[in-house]
Amino acid sequence: MPKDKKSIKKDILDKFREMDAEAGHVLPEGWLQDEYYTSLDAFDQKSFKQAVKELITKDLVVKVDKPQKTLKLTGKGADLIH
Repeated sequence: MPKDKKSIKKDILDKFREMDAEAGHVLPEGWLQDEYYTSLDAFDQKSFKQAVKELITKDLVVKVDKPQKTLKLTGKGADLIH
């Protein structure tokens, strides 16, 4: 079933929620790129990129590039999921 930006953002925030993450916590290594992104079809991958940009723009997460691409929860993001 196709995923829209809203459901992708919810999935990402739900993963942080499932981890009981606090500000500064990052998604598990490999989850975002290796598990979640690769499970999406080409159309949904475009929505994924837009969804991540929106989460960053809203200051809910920040991008982490090393050692592997992932996302880090901000204080604002932590307040939202708890």
